[in-house]
Amino acid sequence: MEIAMGKIHYKLTGEGPVLFFMHGGPGGIDQAYLLDGLVQEGFSLLTVSRPGYLRTPFVPLSYEEQVDQYMELLDKLTIDKVVPMGYSSGGPLALYFANKYPERTHALVMEAGVSTVYEIATDTLDSFWAKLFLSDRIQDFLSWISAIAIRIAFRMTFKSMITMETSLDKEGIKKFTNLVSNDKERRKWVMKLLNTSVPMSTRKKGLNHDVELLTSIEKIPVDNIKVRSLLIYSKEDNDVKWLNAEYLKTNLNDFELLVTHGGHFMWVGKDMDKIKSKRIEFLKSINFS
Repeated sequence: MEIAMGKIHYKLTGEGPVLFFMHGGPGGIDQAYLLDGLVQEGFSLLTVSRPGYLRTPFVPLSYEEQVDQYMELLDKLTIDKVVPMGYSSGGPLALYFANKYPERTHALVMEAGVSTVYEIATDTLDSFWAKLFLSDRIQDFLSWISAIAIRIAFRMTFKSMITMETSLDKEGIKKFTNLVSNDKERRKWVMKLLNTSVPMSTRKKGLNHDVELLTSIEKIPVDNIKVRSLLIYSKEDNDVKWLNAEYLKTNLNDFELLVTHGGHFMWVGKDMDKIKSKRIEFLKSINFS
């Protein structure tokens, strides 16, 4: 859709109260598979590709400028209020939206969403995954290799991913790898996640900008957020660390916190069903009138 601040690539599905999914990185509107089941629960799901992701042209917009862009999109779609849902690097946008436009916010959901100062773990910079996400030369080749590898060597590939994304010890990594490798639903989820990085060249400008914005965060304003909030975080997360949950616990007034196992892959950890049921329970408890 063409709006005043440029084109924006969006997708709106379902009927009912609108959940506004703000994707992680790399990603785009295809990452909304994370919440596909909520459409069957009676909700609408809105998602956009941030600048530089997929078909949204790259413009170096700040977080605040991006949420202003979202507001214009909502106006054009005649959507009055939404539930911003911030996942990973989409977390700052959910917070900026809820804080700047409280009158357009039903409630807030943050699942492993960045909320405060962000630093890339130095022990991950030499990993294959860092090269995939940060390389400017062979990112498409590496992204296709990873998408193929997860299908033909799932256990080995997934283990390398959670070694970087979690702070679990060797035994914890072994148990987590076995849990996911031996479960069809969990394996499918991980494969879909890697598909949202292919081809990387259609997402790279957006990812680079995400990293630039994330690493420049000093403080995200949350003073105006008065709506009910659901926070889902893991203490073993080596990417979006526990301090992000602590910041929200300290600065939000009305929240529920679900502490989970599995680091930045908590969605396929042993608390997978607990996360799904808590999310649905919370959303169905909101007064959307």
